[in-house]
Amino acid sequence: MYAARCENAERRCSSGGALSASTAAGADTAKVKQSPPLLLLSKPSAYGHHHSLIGRAHDAAADIHQSTGATLAVALLGAGAAVFLAATTWRAVAATNRRSATSPLIGLQILGLTVALIALAYEVRVGALVTTADPVVLGWFADHRSEWVTGPAIAITDAGGPVGTVLMAVVLGALLSRRARSLVPGLILIGTVGVAAAASTVTKAVVGRSRPPIVSQVLLETDHSFPSGHVTGAMVLFTMVAVILGYGSPAARRGLLLVAAFTVTVVVAVTRLYLGEHWLTDVIGGILLGGLAALIGSELYGIWMRRASDRLHSVVEVDPRHAVGATEAATTGRAA
Repeated sequence: MYAARCENAERRCSSGGALSASTAAGADTAKVKQSPPLLLLSKPSAYGHHHSLIGRAHDAAADIHQSTGATLAVALLGAGAAVFLAATTWRAVAATNRRSATSPLIGLQILGLTVALIALAYEVRVGALVTTADPVVLGWFADHRSEWVTGPAIAITDAGGPVGTVLMAVVLGALLSRRARSLVPGLILIGTVGVAAAASTVTKAVVGRSRPPIVSQVLLETDHSFPSGHVTGAMVLFTMVAVILGYGSPAARRGLLLVAAFTVTVVVAVTRLYLGEHWLTDVIGGILLGGLAALIGSELYGIWMRRASDRLHSVVEVDPRHAVGATEAATTGRAA
């Protein structure tokens, strides 16, 4: 009996040893099977390193591309301004010599302003070199504020807002239409101001530039910043009024009217900078956009005036008794 138990125990021990050996072998096998994944886990780190290098190279290429684009934009900005100034000077000389203002010169003026505006918008969007002076100018105005200047500045900026600009355009358009005894001057003025305002809104959305920091603003404004709507409205409104009032007048009078219009625009621009509502490049963009709209509007007014003058001269040829009326109409912009 004891021998049988010993034999059974020996069998159990032998089977247990086999089981232990089998278990140990299984464990070793498991370790062998697990080792390849452990080796594989070390590979992603190398792949991640390569991916990081590729990402850095891509970022560097993007920076180079952006830098190249910004440099090209600066060149286009300068070229556009140069073309506009050259065409404007050439046109002024042609007008002084009583030559006809040719369409190519007007086209060059429009082209120059358009290129300059687009280039400036790109520079502002990418935060390139042109915007370097923006925080400096903002800080200077913030450090030099005083109570006796802040009050008038707020009054000017309130009057030159969207509502104020529209009201002034309607009133001045009505007065100019009454002066010319025609609805056309007023419609051209109001239409040009409206188109400029719409273009300013679209440009703000496309560029998407943020306003200066809230702490630097006297009047809280949170919409997009480029270009300045106040400056755009002032530029187009007062320039168009100067063009309509000065049409057919001596060059000196036309020049004085345009200088007065630009002076008012600069005053509005300075108040926006003083109150911390805009960056410097915002008001420059407003001047460019407003000037572009005024240039197109003034050309439309000139086309209408030339056609009205042709009709008046045809009336004079038929009946010479209308010569005095035709002369008065040609100088005041009154239609036949």
